[in-house]
Amino acid sequence: MTISYTDRNGLLNFRLKQLCKRRLEYALSRFQNRIRSIDLCVSDLNGPRGGIDKACRVRIVHEKGSVIVNQKSEDLTVCISRVAEKAARALSRSLGRSLKFRRERLNIPLDNEME
Repeated sequence: MTISYTDRNGLLNFRLKQLCKRRLEYALSRFQNRIRSIDLCVSDLNGPRGGIDKACRVRIVHEKGSVIVNQKSEDLTVCISRVAEKAARALSRSLGRSLKFRRERLNIPLDNEME
């Protein structure tokens, strides 16, 4: 599971990169063998004006396709945590949909039909 970071406004320092890695690995650890790559993009939408303007986008490429999750928040640490949780739920749904179950009826004759 490789994680690549894209920082559009210089928001990610070493501590925040460690937080991103820890949160994503924890949330997605059960899908570790199915994930090919994770791309995390962090940006500040309004610049230095403040407000709810920190945005995180996670793109997960897995064996059956890809999943993209977006999150906005005022605090970047909260945004990272929420996007990791949402990514785990979305990946679970995506992989669950891709399973193809074989449901066949068994033709077991009843006692009265055997005669």
